Amino acid sequence: MKHLYNKIKPVGKRAIIAIDTNSKGKHIIKGEDGKDVEMYVAHEYSWDGKVSNYTQATLLTDFKNLKAGTDVLIYHNGLNDEFQLPINDVPPYIKVYTIESQFVYFGIQGEDVICLDGFMLAERIYEEPYKGNIIVTEQKKKESMLKIIGKPESITDYEIGDIAITYKYADYEVIHSVGGKQKTFIRLKHSDCLGKIN
Repeated sequence: MKHLYNKIKPVGKRAIIAIDTNSKGKHIIKGEDGKDVEMYVAHEYSWDGKVSNYTQATLLTDFKNLKAGTDVLIYHNGLNDEFQLPINDVPPYIKVYTIESQFVYFGIQGEDVICLDGFMLAERIYEEPYKGNIIVTEQKKKESMLKIIGKPESITDYEIGDIAITYKYADYEVIHSVGGKQKTFIRLKHSDCLGKIN
């Protein structure tokens, strides 16, 4: 697809992306003998749009501080048929779309996640487990508190390691596949932050 890099120009605050329609279902697991085994997981029947819809794409245009060819994480409801572009010289399993810039959250290079303007990477904070004779199987998460584990340079009022106080439902999970392995990230909008604890 390199022949399409920066050939189509987006209009307004948009990016041009390519979706590999096979990527969501392919997973690689290690067999008992240490060899990689490719497995297909059917996501299309899930009620959860974050699981069944596309959340990962490849940039076909330079976007913010990312170059064309970089993988990105996108909003699971950010695409529909109206945004698909009629590009014929791509394999049948590739779809090309235009997407609003506010729906592109992170760049991915290898195992590294690159935060884009307005979005931070966070992890949930859990209460200390109960100590005693009762066995608690599930930790209780602290409501409206997230630990910052990644941020763009443009966000200066938070540092990595700070605890952000947020709106109640600000911990938005992004599910995607990197190298055939399913991963989950917590995307935190800077505008959903109310305060911080150092």
